[in-house]
Amino acid sequence: MSALGNLIVLVIGNGGREHALVWLASRSPLVGKILGWGPNVGILSESKYQSLGDKMPDFAGIIAAAKKHGVNLVLIGPEAPLVEGLADALREAGVPTFGPSAAAAQLEGSKCFAKQVMEDARVPTAPAVRFVREGRNPGYSALTYVLGHPIPMVVKADGLAAGKGAMVCHSFLEAADAICRCFARDEFGGAGHTLLVERFLEGHPNLPRAEFSVLALVDQPGNIIMMPAAQDYKPVNDGDKGLNTGGMGAFSPIPWLTEDMMAQVGETVFAPTIAQMIQRGTPFSGVLYAGLMWTAEGPKVVEFNVRFGDPELQPLAMRLDIDLIPVMKAIADGESIKGTTLSWKSDAACCLVLASQGYPGSYRKGLGIYGLGDLPVGPNLKVFHAGTMRDDEQIRTNGGRVLNLTCCARTLIEAATVAQARALKISFGDADKPGAGLHFRKDVGLGVPTSIG
Repeated sequence: MSALGNLIVLVIGNGGREHALVWLASRSPLVGKILGWGPNVGILSESKYQSLGDKMPDFAGIIAAAKKHGVNLVLIGPEAPLVEGLADALREAGVPTFGPSAAAAQLEGSKCFAKQVMEDARVPTAPAVRFVREGRNPGYSALTYVLGHPIPMVVKADGLAAGKGAMVCHSFLEAADAICRCFARDEFGGAGHTLLVERFLEGHPNLPRAEFSVLALVDQPGNIIMMPAAQDYKPVNDGDKGLNTGGMGAFSPIPWLTEDMMAQVGETVFAPTIAQMIQRGTPFSGVLYAGLMWTAEGPKVVEFNVRFGDPELQPLAMRLDIDLIPVMKAIADGESIKGTTLSWKSDAACCLVLASQGYPGSYRKGLGIYGLGDLPVGPNLKVFHAGTMRDDEQIRTNGGRVLNLTCCARTLIEAATVAQARALKISFGDADKPGAGLHFRKDVGLGVPTSIG
């Protein structure tokens, strides 16, 4: 293990998740310096951080910079570089890297690959049928299939689609439109040239929102440390209405999810998946994210991701009561994490995503952000920046998801209520009208049952 203050960490990415990673690294006594490219304003404000420039170079440039600066731990935030093989390239160059190989990252990079792994490992998930865009009428077989199967159903683009490739269809017309988006209109490019038509997973009848996420740290030998569950909110509007987004908020822990239920997730989802990846010769290491639905039969997998969730990491980071850097460093170095435990605050944490008005559709960039200076300073509130930039002395919007306002409190309802109150102090584009120019959900963390009953 590195001596105190000697570790040089390179963080790839510049969104809210990456701000949370930089924040965690800045608090570690092991870390002396944190590097990265194209950071947002929040990342730039963290202690120990130094920007290497506005634009991230290609893989060769990343490796050259890591070598030049003596980097001994790389944390890769987004999924695309992992699927493209950045972790492989860095490790081959002798740079310790936290993140799966390109072969293992296919758990997120290809929905069809992930489904096959789950079927082979007997992991509970929804049955699905694969279709490929080919021939003169590429959507014909898929359209014929959906005509003969019950609604609702889910149409999924096989590849990476910025969180917009899974389309829940409540009518045949919606299913036909989803297929056309992939095959005819080519909205997702090559990522949509293969698709899955999947049975819709019904949540437990006693749960108004039964979908949740569990992140697990995994080492090369296959040892697993599960983090507490989080629940995120994908649709843009209250009541899970409107278009899907990259995530409009999240909270942790989940009151109705018991220790026995979490143990069931470990036994039926993570253990067999990791074992199957080893058996295939593509062992997984890094963090494996399982998007799950708690059904009347127990947990079933909706999807896998191969990186920290965004915005799930933000509330988890606030609750973490231990330095995570030594664990990620051990995994990056190929060491075992068997016997390692993580400690967590008993407090609940709630994250609200403050988005540009119009997101996930068209929205304006460059609006002034006002009210941040009016927020109280303390350990129970952290604003992670996702899409911000600085123009002279003014912080401005630079994306769809702009800020991740995260609050800790004794109870979930208190954390959620405080987060809502704090969010109302922020405005985009109008200093005199708090709440103007932005959008956030008003139901994140509220109305959550304490048990299934």
